[in-house]
Amino acid sequence: MTETHRLLIAIASIGLYMLWVAVLFFKHKKQPSNAVTGEETLVVYASQTGTAEKVARAKAAALSEQEQTLVVSMASLKLNTLSAVSKVIFVVSTYGEGEPPDAGRTFSKALKKASSNQSDYLSHLSFEVVGLGDKQYAAFCQFAVTLFDNISALGARALSPLMTLDAGKGEHLALLDSLPEDAQHPTHAFTLKTRVQLNEVTLASGEPLDEFDNQVENQSFNSASPGLFGLSLSVDNTNHTQELHEQWEAGDVLEVLIPQQAESSIISRSYTIASVPQEHDIKLVVRQLVKDNGQFGIGSGLLTHTLPLSQSLQGYIRKNSSAIITDTQCPLLLIAAGSGIAGVRAQLAKRALLENAGPVWIFFGERHPSHDNVLDKTLSPFQHGDCIFQKSVIFSRQEGGGYVQQRLIEQQDEVKSFLGDTGQVYVCGQFEGMGQGVDTALQSILKEQAYNALADEGRYHRDLY
Repeated sequence: MTETHRLLIAIASIGLYMLWVAVLFFKHKKQPSNAVTGEETLVVYASQTGTAEKVARAKAAALSEQEQTLVVSMASLKLNTLSAVSKVIFVVSTYGEGEPPDAGRTFSKALKKASSNQSDYLSHLSFEVVGLGDKQYAAFCQFAVTLFDNISALGARALSPLMTLDAGKGEHLALLDSLPEDAQHPTHAFTLKTRVQLNEVTLASGEPLDEFDNQVENQSFNSASPGLFGLSLSVDNTNHTQELHEQWEAGDVLEVLIPQQAESSIISRSYTIASVPQEHDIKLVVRQLVKDNGQFGIGSGLLTHTLPLSQSLQGYIRKNSSAIITDTQCPLLLIAAGSGIAGVRAQLAKRALLENAGPVWIFFGERHPSHDNVLDKTLSPFQHGDCIFQKSVIFSRQEGGGYVQQRLIEQQDEVKSFLGDTGQVYVCGQFEGMGQGVDTALQSILKEQAYNALADEGRYHRDLY
């Protein structure tokens, strides 16, 4: 074969490759995954923990025999998309004190702005709104209420009154009957392998309590240091191990199913997974709740005290897409307090096991340095990972101490510089107090434009409860 022949073959190969790429490009461009034709019913979900998405898919499945449906996240919904359809069903949760879930922030702002004009922009549209919430919160289903009012203000016609459901009491479960079997959560038996007390619990007398025994519920505790436990659970059925690992990643949640004998029912409690699949076990960090009457909380009591070692419990892995961080090269700010360190540990582990991962800055808050200095112990064996840029710890009950949001403000110039234009933020812990305070601090540090960009571009991940 001559050199000319080789050259012609190479040119032909390159030409065929470019033609193949072009075909794939135009095929994808012509058939986007969420293309709206105008003939289907649009089912839109805005979910922080995945429940609203599950209900939305169940409603779409129930309609599938009667009408064509398309299920989309509100994160990808544009206001002008609604002008191309005649019917839409919204299934939305409410976050915090009446806020939309993170996936609904951008659409909610656009809708609010449009509805203030009181136009008939959506007069062709018929709609329904299903709101999921928890009546323990004052702003029960507030985002659903706001959404219903704003859509109505644009001339759309409600097919039914606003439906609000207390998901905390399971009022949404009846809507899941039509969910296909392959969309149901597969449950697994998890065996408790180890349970380690991470902090030092003290009695009211000031004496340390190093071991939990059968008399613990009769003891009086120092509320400054409730027990914080690290647990490791394995999957009983080895045939399911690979399946489980394929579903599970940093940011996901373990739903623990707890039978209630008195009510002949099962309730669930959610725990952010503190490990990554490479560690083979599901790790949790659980704060033990001791009520005023000395009894334990239902979930934390089971995990930290009642369940014997080597015994199993039932549960399932729940995807938590809002907490999944796919970019492992960007700067990452990890913020937590108390048991929220579970999510931080998983996110850190994900990067620490990679080569040349982007830098991580950890902010962590706890109560007292002499009892609760648990950061490195909890992060082990990743506490000295090469990807760690800095660790900032603050204790609320130390003289001159404070909270993580205060430490963020104290280092605001460095935080802003660290995040730059591409950095991401992950916050794990309680919404009230810490979550709210961190959000306010970030708004102050980044100012409106950069803060909105952080949220709108999906770089702000809130794993709060």
